[in-house]
Amino acid sequence: MDRREQSSGLDVAIVMFDFGPTGVVRNALRIAAASARAGLRVELWVVQASGVMKGEVPANIPVVEFGDPLGTNYSRGARRRAGRATVPYLAELIDERRPRLLLSAGNHFHSFAAAATRLARHPTRLLLRISTGLLPKPEGTLNPYLWMRFHYKKWKGERRHARAARLIAVSQEIASELRRETDCAPEQIVVIPNGIDRTAIEEKAQQPFEHEWFAPGAPPVILGVGRIDKFKNFELLIAAFARLRATRPLRLMILGEERNAWRHRLEKLARQLGVADDIRFEGFQPNPHPYFRRAAAYVCCSRYEGMSNATLEAMANGCPVVATRTATGAAELLDDGRVGPLAEPSPDALAAAIGRRIEAPRDSDGLRARAADFDLARTTAAYVELLSSEAGLATAPAGHRSAKALAA
Repeated sequence: MDRREQSSGLDVAIVMFDFGPTGVVRNALRIAAASARAGLRVELWVVQASGVMKGEVPANIPVVEFGDPLGTNYSRGARRRAGRATVPYLAELIDERRPRLLLSAGNHFHSFAAAATRLARHPTRLLLRISTGLLPKPEGTLNPYLWMRFHYKKWKGERRHARAARLIAVSQEIASELRRETDCAPEQIVVIPNGIDRTAIEEKAQQPFEHEWFAPGAPPVILGVGRIDKFKNFELLIAAFARLRATRPLRLMILGEERNAWRHRLEKLARQLGVADDIRFEGFQPNPHPYFRRAAAYVCCSRYEGMSNATLEAMANGCPVVATRTATGAAELLDDGRVGPLAEPSPDALAAAIGRRIEAPRDSDGLRARAADFDLARTTAAYVELLSSEAGLATAPAGHRSAKALAA
């Protein structure tokens, strides 16, 4: 049997760059698994079938690699060039596998997915999962380069959005941005937030764990989580930590895979600020939950986000959270500051917010209650219903909460 015969009836192809340790990959795997359980025929299409999360791909979901391997320690520019080079191959794959739907799992691949659907002869419906907020306007400056960059990015976004049947925003804040800043039709946008499996988190958090920095009597530990690159803005966290460390015993621990020599830059900054001995880079941790349970606070200070999985996981573990307002979706998760402080993105403001939060009661029960509003079963059920509807198939089983209800 040839590949075309094998692929007849393919409902959804979920496309992304690789299986690196990112929220985009984690959520794509969850969507794929839920869709397959519901009876949809699903495949994962990747430029390169590598990355630490490849082992989490469900055994019943085929993986199709359509690009040349780039390795794991690549820059954003290298990934962008590699993705652009795959567009004709992705178009050929669409014509060969003939999926009803092509779901681009994260913003990093939307332009290439849209371009491939223009080239392909098979009329697949394109869905874009909008995983991060828009590039903010360069307010307060007349720098022509910054304004040209903003308008170019906006034009690119609107061009790829025009190809999509649906834009799936991962937070209400992103949906509001799309309605306000772009020419997207309101009916094109649906909101399905990220979700968490609280039962699985509880099981992982209870696994044996020992670390000298969490020993009795050790200084409190502030936690940062995410891949180590410009996007996560850990230099702001280190600068804020240095100000706070000058006033009390404190440590900072960062969990995440390094990208493009950013750890070297951060270590240099820590030495310049005199806090290198109180900062540790622990690398990617497949089970971060024991760290959340023991940390004094988790800080999300990304330059932009969508809806931070790490923030949700911290809350589910009862770990106090501090976020900057630049981290799109944080205000929604933290109930506009009622669950955790929202700081302006400056070292002094962030340091003050962290200090206030670690001095306040931990309120783990309240944090877990808020995290329960983002239950994974509801969010994946919303994806199953949306994908089934867009593919022209029967609707999801009774009891699944609809995407329309989640967006309300």
